Amino acid sequence: MAPEVLSAHAALESGWGQRPIRTEAGADSHNLFALKATPGWRGDVAEIQTTEYEEGVAQSRRAGFRSYADAGSAFRDFSQLLSGSPRYQAALGTGSDALAYGRALQQGGYATDPAYADKLARVAAQIGKGRR
Repeated sequence: MAPEVLSAHAALESGWGQRPIRTEAGADSHNLFALKATPGWRGDVAEIQTTEYEEGVAQSRRAGFRSYADAGSAFRDFSQLLSGSPRYQAALGTGSDALAYGRALQQGGYATDPAYADKLARVAAQIGKGRR
């Protein structure tokens, strides 16, 4: 995928950097892509209140998210997740098509928000306007 699509993804998940996932101590988790701390995760965890959609209905709940030492670690982990998981292979060939990328993530189970792909495409369009 194109760098501007990855930038849009990070901007969407972090509220343009204004709502980073924070640890209990208030430190930035550097989790730019809102990756959850699944059972196989062996790193630090930041627990926060989040919104998940079940059958199209928003549900507020507490969930653990991965916490990283720096942004570079988050990018490396995210790229390993995408390239190593069959669930997300369709996202890899989307180039600069943010809507296709978002739909592929949704279909792989990355996001539960039914409007996720559309939101991602809107953020990517905003980033694209800023590059002109």
